[in-house]
Amino acid sequence: MDFQSLNQILASLKIMERSTQEKQFQKVMECWEEILGVVAIKTKPLYIKRGILYVATSSVTLSQELSFRVPKLLQKFNHILAQPLDNIRFSSAQWHTSHPNKSGQTEQNDWLEHPSMIPKSEKLPLLKSTHKNQDPKTTFEKWAEAVKNRSQVLPICPQCQSPTPPGEIQRWSVCAICATKQWSLRRHTPN
Repeated sequence: MDFQSLNQILASLKIMERSTQEKQFQKVMECWEEILGVVAIKTKPLYIKRGILYVATSSVTLSQELSFRVPKLLQKFNHILAQPLDNIRFSSAQWHTSHPNKSGQTEQNDWLEHPSMIPKSEKLPLLKSTHKNQDPKTTFEKWAEAVKNRSQVLPICPQCQSPTPPGEIQRWSVCAICATKQWSLRRHTPN
């Protein structure tokens, strides 16, 4: 008699309890890169609902381009899947939201890692409370004051003396605007 570990038994039970849509989605994920090719890195399958595969894309243009390829993609996927898909919907709307990756872990939004992001520990609320009956000028003045207060805790760019997110100073030694100006000058300066 062959003994199986508890993890093997639990894994087989998980597979058995998966819904048809989950199994179908897992199969789509397994063959996603093969079917889409190089475009796969700019797309993320989200879920299947009522026979429709929902996919996030990195841009609106890519969504439109892939929408034209839906009949061909459906043909390829339905050749592999036990239960055929009825449609595939591409949208860039959910590209920047967190969602599970192939291993089931949640991916972090890449923007949160960008040097221009201000760490949560250093963020101050921009508007504490606003009254709906305030006039636009008062609302703007309160917002401008909040931005000024928030800027006081940020380091100063050594080149332009502007408040700068710490990540920009760490990465480029100056703010992003000054770094961009430096890169632009280097590009346009003859060797």
